[in-house]
Amino acid sequence: MRAGIFLTLLINTVAGRAQPDTTNATYTLSGRFLYSAIWTEKGLLQPFTQNHPWSLQVDFGVLKNSRQAWNYCNCYSQNGLSLGYTNFSNPKKLGQAFTISGFVEPYLLLRRKFQLSLRGSAGLAFVNRLYDSLNNRENIFFSTNMSFALGLGINLSWQLNEKLKLKTSALFNHISNGGRKDPNEGMNFPGFGVGLDYNLNESRPQRRPVEKFSGKPMQFAVHAFVNQRTAWADKNWPDEKAWVVGANLGLIKRLGRLNGIGPGVEAYYDGINDVVRRRSGQLTQATTAAVNIQHYLFFGKLLFGQQLAWFVTPNTGFSKTLFQRYFLEYEVEQNWYAGFTLKAHGDHSDYLAFTTGYFLRR
Repeated sequence: MRAGIFLTLLINTVAGRAQPDTTNATYTLSGRFLYSAIWTEKGLLQPFTQNHPWSLQVDFGVLKNSRQAWNYCNCYSQNGLSLGYTNFSNPKKLGQAFTISGFVEPYLLLRRKFQLSLRGSAGLAFVNRLYDSLNNRENIFFSTNMSFALGLGINLSWQLNEKLKLKTSALFNHISNGGRKDPNEGMNFPGFGVGLDYNLNESRPQRRPVEKFSGKPMQFAVHAFVNQRTAWADKNWPDEKAWVVGANLGLIKRLGRLNGIGPGVEAYYDGINDVVRRRSGQLTQATTAAVNIQHYLFFGKLLFGQQLAWFVTPNTGFSKTLFQRYFLEYEVEQNWYAGFTLKAHGDHSDYLAFTTGYFLRR
């Protein structure tokens, strides 16, 4: 069921809303090579920082050349589908991953010979080397074959001729199982890439005049999130499933078309804390609340949010009160968003959840 919902969102991300448009679209086929480093502060995982993952990626993208597409952010945005292969350079313990992702790539700077773009992606990762308590205890990055892949990066492109351009990239990649099963450290691997984009047709986006932002300066943001997690079995307990469900609220001041910032609050229930309390006797509270500072970037239909939050309830199961929350969402209807949220404590991923967001203009 969840996989079906996720694939539906991917299709919406790639295709967008079918809208009549008399202008041409640019269709692009791309290939690139990525070289990365594993980033972790956890002592047990430090030996893996000597491994440098490398990836091969093939993308198909569509960029609409229309006034309506331009008006979202005074920029053009390419939507597409990406297929990838990652080798973690440690076949025995880390193995390989195959990914399929939808991406949105708004262009921040568009010149005839030079382009600068931001890219956000979300999808599925299929990993073939997992944690095993007997044979692979060190790999606490992955514990399920099917995981989730998130990415955020910036691309710099040079037009070589009418059809071909060279693209260099700086990317931050994340793979984890979304907190569905422990251990769930998740892997962060930032890196650099180089590739070629080939235009399948002759259409070229027309640069249009920039319009001054005239939207409402204040917005009320609401995000609901949910996912199912699994507490892994040990010699005394079987696998146990539990839900995480919550709401995140913010009062956001728009600073223009691209930026918004403001205070917020959140509350959520995490059933894993109930499992921990029952198994270990630790005093952990399943329902927690937090206050936060929220910042959003609006790039066309793509929304990227980052929050710095503090727990205001005790016994959360974490030694520190500070944590981060990230949102990567796509506008599926006017003011309505769907996507993912990642909760993290430093470089440790706690869980990933599916989200529905709504921005109310005041």
